[in-house]
Amino acid sequence: MVKTGGIANFATGEKKTGAVLLPTHFTTAAQATKAGKQFGNLVRTYAAKSSKVMDENNQSLVDMNDAEQVQSASDSFGYSSRFSATGDEHPLFDSHTLNMTDEQMNQLENRLNLAQANGNVLHEMAFSMRGDWLVENDLYDPETKQLDQDKLKRAEQHIVKDLFAKGGSQPLGEGPDDVVWFGAVHQVTDHLNMHIWYAKVSPETRPSMLHQNGEPKGVIDFKAKHQAESKFRYELESEATKMQRANVYEAVGNYRGQIKQESLTKLDQAQKYTPDLQKIYDVLPQDLRGRWKVGNANSLVTDDTSRMAPANLQMNMLIDKLLTHELKDDYQAFKTTAQKMDDMMTKSHGQQHKGQTKWSETQDQRLRKELANVIYRQFNEQFKPGSNPNDDKFHKQVNGNFEKTKRNKQQVDKPQPKQHKAVPLGKLNKIAKRMTKQSRQEMQLVERMLQETMAEQSQDVGDESLSRHL
Repeated sequence: MVKTGGIANFATGEKKTGAVLLPTHFTTAAQATKAGKQFGNLVRTYAAKSSKVMDENNQSLVDMNDAEQVQSASDSFGYSSRFSATGDEHPLFDSHTLNMTDEQMNQLENRLNLAQANGNVLHEMAFSMRGDWLVENDLYDPETKQLDQDKLKRAEQHIVKDLFAKGGSQPLGEGPDDVVWFGAVHQVTDHLNMHIWYAKVSPETRPSMLHQNGEPKGVIDFKAKHQAESKFRYELESEATKMQRANVYEAVGNYRGQIKQESLTKLDQAQKYTPDLQKIYDVLPQDLRGRWKVGNANSLVTDDTSRMAPANLQMNMLIDKLLTHELKDDYQAFKTTAQKMDDMMTKSHGQQHKGQTKWSETQDQRLRKELANVIYRQFNEQFKPGSNPNDDKFHKQVNGNFEKTKRNKQQVDKPQPKQHKAVPLGKLNKIAKRMTKQSRQEMQLVERMLQETMAEQSQDVGDESLSRHL
């Protein structure tokens, strides 16, 4: 940080740097003792009103004329709003006060020295804030050099509990009073810096919080640090900034829903999409029928790692076709709106690192994934003629492309009558001759049997007549 040689001469015009940064530093008890220093020395260093943490320019830049509103703000934080130091108060703060008394300063100094005597690590963090961001959120007036220090201090009070609880493998303190901390607003550099120092008081005995040599760890989890930074920034943002961001979120969500609904209608009704849907349906894994979907990936997987890869490949081409032609205007509005959030995030976080995905790109991937899933869902579901056509859900038409695709597949899967191989003509002639010969032989046999029967009957009659005559 560059020193400005004055109070609250914060730089402006730095739109491409992060709004709030959070560098971290650790000092072990052994390091401080070797240098002849005590943790408690910091208290007196930052306590004097004439120092770089002066409180005389502390003023709320948001007018609160309503007495009930003022009282509500005071009650919500447990203390009265204060705009300048008076009496024996100092501009240092902790969880209980915005401006410490001499007695509180003495107690703070003693507890910090006790933490050092017990061999603990002193953690130091600095919330570094860009001047433009302070102005945009009604925290700083570059003309009058007024700074709403009370609001800044409250925001830090609100984030320290989670920071102490989640910053390490276990909570820093072993009880609610086992952590000592204080903060100060540092105003003599080109960026506003809010320093915070904290340490465990009692001796550290937990193995997970100790190095192999037995010295307490001085570490902070990156995720916990990032969450603290985000929560701190959100606490300080103006209502106008929050509303602007909320409007972008809502608009992007509305465009996404509209595109999904219109895409289903276009796909079901436009004849030119019948072949595209058929190509997708034909390569779907049939043993997953009724459970087709993109999966847990952020985008459509098209390599060998997914069984849905062939269908996803065809699906990507279909979605590109839709977004390039029928849904071109809605898709362009969706992208333009999402890119507004990119600009807002650049103001808050600075320029992105190489290879880092932009928010708008993430939303585009989400849109494509959701489009694919709604199409797969239509393949999964059976057409329901009894459904209510007046509700907000998409209803496939009986003669629409989705149903045609399903029927085509059913025709392919339907069992066909068994086809017999045609017998050669020569073989048929042989069979016919054999059958004719057999029939002739059978006729001759029948004829002989008839003759024999008639002869027997004739002999029987003769015999009977002779016997009667006798």
